[in-house]
Amino acid sequence: MKTIDMLNEEAENYFRQLDQDKEITQKAWQTIVNTTDNALKNKNTSQLLSLIPYIENGDGHFAYQYIGQTHRLLRILHIIELENKYNKKLFLSNCSSYELLMEKYLLSLFALRRLLFQLSEESIDDAASFLKANLLSPFAIYIILQDDLIIPNAALYQTIATIYDNIWSISDTQLFFSLTTSTRS
Repeated sequence: MKTIDMLNEEAENYFRQLDQDKEITQKAWQTIVNTTDNALKNKNTSQLLSLIPYIENGDGHFAYQYIGQTHRLLRILHIIELENKYNKKLFLSNCSSYELLMEKYLLSLFALRRLLFQLSEESIDDAASFLKANLLSPFAIYIILQDDLIIPNAALYQTIATIYDNIWSISDTQLFFSLTTSTRS
């Protein structure tokens, strides 16, 4: 177990490093937001996906290290990358800015949590309505469920499949269940 002195030293080192990296972190974050806004405005998926290597291996890693929103954006970019590769409707549809993209992600996450917790029938109906109106691919749902600390179960997966029953193709439903096979309880 770490002693208080060791923890204090780690914290001091972290904040010292944060201060040293502040300028490059702010510049990287601004580049990420500007590129996202520009790519969405111009419907340029390639430009948007160019942020993946920038965040993972370029100066964008500073933003990833210090700015939590970068984690969600990278998650979204990986969703879009998979959707693009497999010719699925892209998560970015109807999003013309960084803010709208993040809002869609957070509202989707909230809807999925409402389905999981099933607090009331009205809550479930609202979540289902949102998910139907904002079509998500099997990739998007799977990644959101796995990476945002939701502990999904078989009932949740079945509820999602039921919501998208007349919307997803048979192959989309099969893809969804194949993705979730290892995580079903």
